[in-house]
Amino acid sequence: MRFHPLADATAIMLVRFLIMFFTLEVAAAAGVGGWYLGLLANVAVTIFAAVLVTRRRLWASIGATTLWRSWWALAALAPLALDAVSWALPARLVREDPGFLLWGVTLLLVGVNEELISRGVILSRLEVAYRPLLAVTITAALFGLQHLSAFALTSREAGDILGNVALSGIYGFALAAFQWRFRWIWPLILVHALADFVTLLAAEPLSDGLIVAAQVTMLALGLVLLRWRVPPVDADLPRTHDAGVRTRLTGRAPLPDGGRDGRNQDAR
Repeated sequence: MRFHPLADATAIMLVRFLIMFFTLEVAAAAGVGGWYLGLLANVAVTIFAAVLVTRRRLWASIGATTLWRSWWALAALAPLALDAVSWALPARLVREDPGFLLWGVTLLLVGVNEELISRGVILSRLEVAYRPLLAVTITAALFGLQHLSAFALTSREAGDILGNVALSGIYGFALAAFQWRFRWIWPLILVHALADFVTLLAAEPLSDGLIVAAQVTMLALGLVLLRWRVPPVDADLPRTHDAGVRTRLTGRAPLPDGGRDGRNQDAR
């Protein structure tokens, strides 16, 4: 039985939350504590993401196996990378427990599972039913809303969580637009992990004015990528969830989810 794409996407986000929630509960009951709770939860969710992408045969079609896409794609990544490193400009990064290495590993896992689920599986599913702008917008909205999980998983204040939801949704719009245009997900994983790492470990936050400017830039980047006259990758092929159709057309089998203003391990 196949669900409507929007119902399917929503269900995937719900399952991701439930896996994280129950992993934290079971691990805590087993005596796991501290930082390793978040690390273990992200390992579980990353396994879920990898299984989803494998079962839906999306690895190749989302660009996970494409080492190089184009100079245009690399240029479009530049604003995303600059947005990430800009959070370290006011001051240096601060070393916090348990150290840069474990922060890096955990946030890389966050980047992997969030990109594979959101820009990989969910965007691929939604573009079957919706025009590009709507598919990208819904993908971004679901990505932002998934950060409401912080109400259940952290002790952060409501205003902090809601602000993170908004910032994550805007950031997710730019990421989804890039993925729709270029189908090159592994650089998004790295940029996403870098953004979380720098944002969460920055000694000082950016000013409100710079944060607003950054969000406007992300929205503008997303719109430019969606309206760019250069055809998107595989634009000549039907956007379909049917792996058999894409295999017949391409001659190859297609192999197909952090917060800026908080310090939770389920980062943007």
